[in-house]
Amino acid sequence: MRGFLSLILLVAVLVVGAYYGSPYYTVWRLEQAAKGGDAHAIGNAIDFPAVRANLSPQITAALQARIEAEKTRPHSFFDRIGMAIAPLFHHKPADTLVTPDGVAVMLKTASPPNYESPFQQGREPDNAHPGEPYVISQDYLNNDLDQFHATIGNHLKPNAEITLRLLRRGFLTWKVTAIDLGMAPKTTTAVSSATTSSSN
Repeated sequence: MRGFLSLILLVAVLVVGAYYGSPYYTVWRLEQAAKGGDAHAIGNAIDFPAVRANLSPQITAALQARIEAEKTRPHSFFDRIGMAIAPLFHHKPADTLVTPDGVAVMLKTASPPNYESPFQQGREPDNAHPGEPYVISQDYLNNDLDQFHATIGNHLKPNAEITLRLLRRGFLTWKVTAIDLGMAPKTTTAVSSATTSSSN
């Protein structure tokens, strides 16, 4: 009888440990996948509709700021043409940037995507391999066992970091539903509504 109770207690401890530790394991897998350039593994952990909705205003603001800054610098004729037509492609920049490969680059560089023009989507950014990503901090969000956040940094870029928001989508399954690139004010309400609608 004592052995049976010990077995039940062991199973209970393992189940609780797996339940509590599952987001840490998910973040570790994302970190390893980013280091290895495994876009497929990263894609499996991303809720793309929710992340695109979350990233769209951040990326749009960053692109617009970059265009305005570039206007003050001398450029060739073709560069000026590129800047002139670039706004035509900025209505949904997250649609082209938030892909398994795009998120892999964000995780590896701990930086916003390096978007040059809509004609360079197949080219890997120049900053795709600066060092390796590492987890700066991670924990449950507001002591909610269904929400988790992790901040990712880069060893060769001390000021670079992005923050992932994960939601539980099953007993042990987690999905990244938001990425804070640090380029725009946090909109908690908007993120929450986007993730809620995507889970329905």
